[in-house]
Amino acid sequence: MKFFRLISIILLFILFGSLLIHSLNSVNQDIGRHLKSGQIIWETKRVYKTNLFSFTEPDNSFVNHHWLSEVVFYGLNNVIGLKGLILFKAVIILAALVLIFLAVYSQTGFWPLALSSLAGFMVFIERTDVRPEIFSYLFLSFFIFAIFKAKNENNYKYLYFLPLTQIFWTNMHIYFALGPILLFFFSIDRFFEKRESLKKTVLIFVSASAATLLNPNFLKGVLAPFNILRHYGYSIVENQNIFFLRDYGISLTAINLFEISIFLLILSFIIAFKNGRRKSVFEILTSVFLVIMAGKMIRNFGLYGLTFIPIVALNLSTLSPLTMSNIVSPQVVNTLSQRHRMSLISYVVLLVVLTFLTLNVINNNIYSWLESPKQFGLALPNGAEKGVEFVKENGIKGPVFNNFDVGSFLIWKLYPEQKIFVDGRPEAYTVDFFEKIYKPMQEDPKAWNFYSQKYGINYIFFAHTDITPWAQKFLATISKNPQWPLVYFDGSVAIFVKRVSENQRIIEKFEVKKLGFNFI
Repeated sequence: MKFFRLISIILLFILFGSLLIHSLNSVNQDIGRHLKSGQIIWETKRVYKTNLFSFTEPDNSFVNHHWLSEVVFYGLNNVIGLKGLILFKAVIILAALVLIFLAVYSQTGFWPLALSSLAGFMVFIERTDVRPEIFSYLFLSFFIFAIFKAKNENNYKYLYFLPLTQIFWTNMHIYFALGPILLFFFSIDRFFEKRESLKKTVLIFVSASAATLLNPNFLKGVLAPFNILRHYGYSIVENQNIFFLRDYGISLTAINLFEISIFLLILSFIIAFKNGRRKSVFEILTSVFLVIMAGKMIRNFGLYGLTFIPIVALNLSTLSPLTMSNIVSPQVVNTLSQRHRMSLISYVVLLVVLTFLTLNVINNNIYSWLESPKQFGLALPNGAEKGVEFVKENGIKGPVFNNFDVGSFLIWKLYPEQKIFVDGRPEAYTVDFFEKIYKPMQEDPKAWNFYSQKYGINYIFFAHTDITPWAQKFLATISKNPQWPLVYFDGSVAIFVKRVSENQRIIEKFEVKKLGFNFI
């Protein structure tokens, strides 16, 4: 059976890898800003602390909690490009999965991990873009690995590496707060289950917590995960709860998979308790915490999906061992040869299922079922690229009015020659900016006239895929405004210029007088 087990593990990771190698559909969003930010930090050798990319609120303070990730992305992009970053992302997440497997494999064996990883990864795949959070998945997995090695094998040596790991995590992504939180849960676990090891666990918890202070913003940086949403003046989908999104019909398949996984998680605990596994304080605290986190914001599905795998595997392992030969009635499987045969059948079935799923990832059937725009492979959608080329080729000067969705792309392609109006970092702008300026400019023509003159707006660069009510209303209004003729339109963006003498040549040459359809 060792041969079939090895082949099954290889196919399992091939499936996971295929799900991680997909088109960079978020090219209009954060990745461009991360690359530009990494370039600036690398060249200036300092981490900026204000909103330097925008001309609207340039002096607003900004805590860059992922600056080191941006430097890494910038360096790698110079060597391997965006397609290489997709592969790099896949390697990082696969490394995280390897750590998860190593954390509990000696306790669970193959089958519990195989089943729990399939279920957990189906939730996890909601969050597989090239983002700084991929490093959080790696660090989270190492924390899980170290904690379970200490808890289940009495091997505490890996815990001593966690404070150093915490320093890197703190400077690479805002999820760093999970490190001390997990160690706090483990300290509670040790208090109830193995008090003689509590002192060393608390010491590591305190050391890791202190390590979070080693960041460019010191205490302000430590508190960023707890304060960031207090200053959000703009709602984005990934920060919404599952109930809100279900009401609006958004990410329904991902939410359904998450809810099914909660049922499986609870069922696994029932199985574990029924089979005598009582020492699960850490597992229960972690599960409850991350179920709540994922339920409140779907951006946390990735964290939940990763921790789901080892916890459910440990719970299912109490069926010891979990193979098809244990599920079938002993009256049917009553000889060694029959058990061997059933085990072989189980592996064959699994191999067929894994092959089937992998092929359906490669031909994109999985993404159709998930209602996801992702496509298997290394495709790089143009996004707003051609619109930016139009601006550069025709010498269109700022200031620009752009919408939230495309700001980061413009930072990547136009900064420092042009600064942007807004970008996809709500925390970098005041609440008043969104509520009293950005949204009213799109909803009220009077507000548009006032603020466009105040900021000296010369052209509009707008991602017309923006489905917010204010964006749709703005497009419908501005497209009928003779003072702002449309001069460029593609599947991603629309560009309008102000009817002034400086733009007359562009207007005469490129004005789109009839689209053949309305924006709404």
